[in-house]
Amino acid sequence: MKKVSFILILFFATLSFSYGQTVLIRPNVSVGYVFADDARGLSFNYGLKLLLFANKSQRFGILVDHLFVPGDENVSYLRAGLILEQVLFKYFNMGIGTIGYINMVQKGENPFAIYTHLGFEYNFSKYIGILASYQCDFIFRKPFCMNNAFQLGLGLIF
Repeated sequence: MKKVSFILILFFATLSFSYGQTVLIRPNVSVGYVFADDARGLSFNYGLKLLLFANKSQRFGILVDHLFVPGDENVSYLRAGLILEQVLFKYFNMGIGTIGYINMVQKGENPFAIYTHLGFEYNFSKYIGILASYQCDFIFRKPFCMNNAFQLGLGLIF
């Protein structure tokens, strides 16, 4: 896992230097509620987003984090996917993307989800800011089955 994280960071750093763009690194921590088939309960996740700027108000990149439910030993997922973000009115942040869930406990079921978030972003300086957002994942675990993972997150912008 450490090798994959290092390779992704190196890839985005190289890509940003070659295009002259700034990389936005946003570690995040969230607490929420998961309702997916047999998995129900309070959930936690932590991870980071690596984003590149498309223009002044739009960004694109990847999300990598770990989602787990403390009371259920069968629910532990590594989430990774592509996301798009847009900032409106200087402070309103919204995003959408596709996320793959990699089961860390059992082999076999690895669902995918549509990721969305709405939040408030405030920059203290050019390099430091904060993002508070409401996230929602629509998880597809079986054909024609939609389950939810609602999370309230707090992240730092570097």
